[in-house]
Amino acid sequence: MGFLKKLFGKKDGGDGEDKWSAMWEMWEAGEIDSPYNELLTYDNEMQEGGHLQFFLNRALRKENIFAVMAALRETLPADHADNVAQAYRQYCMLDIDPEDDASVMQALEDDPLSVFDTFYDEHEEELLDVLEAYANSL
Repeated sequence: MGFLKKLFGKKDGGDGEDKWSAMWEMWEAGEIDSPYNELLTYDNEMQEGGHLQFFLNRALRKENIFAVMAALRETLPADHADNVAQAYRQYCMLDIDPEDDASVMQALEDDPLSVFDTFYDEHEEELLDVLEAYANSL
C-alpha cells in the first residue's frame, strides 16, 4: 500500500490514479510503444513472478531478448538496469529449457534469481517514479 500513497498521496481529485490506471489499460490493449511497453511488461511480470518468470516468458514468446534488454536499459534507473542485466546473465547460466515443464518447475522451486528479485523489491520506489512520470506524460 505504500507505493499507492507515494504515487497518489500528493494529488487531488484522483488525477494521478486516473493516469496510472489509463497507462495500464493502454498497455493491456497493446497501445504503449517501445521502450515503455517493455518497461511495463517487466514491472507487471516482476509483480507476478519475478525475473525468472519474465525471462521464461520472453523465451516462450520468442522475443528478441537483446531488444527487450536495450529497451529496459533505456528506461530503467541505472541500478535497476544493472540488476536486470545481472539477472539475465545468471538466467543464461541456468540453461533452462522453457519448453520442458520439469526444467521450468525445478527452476521455479529453486528460485535461483531471488537475489535479483529482492533488489527489485527493495528499490521499487525508484521504478515507480519512472512509471509515474510516464503516466503523467500520457
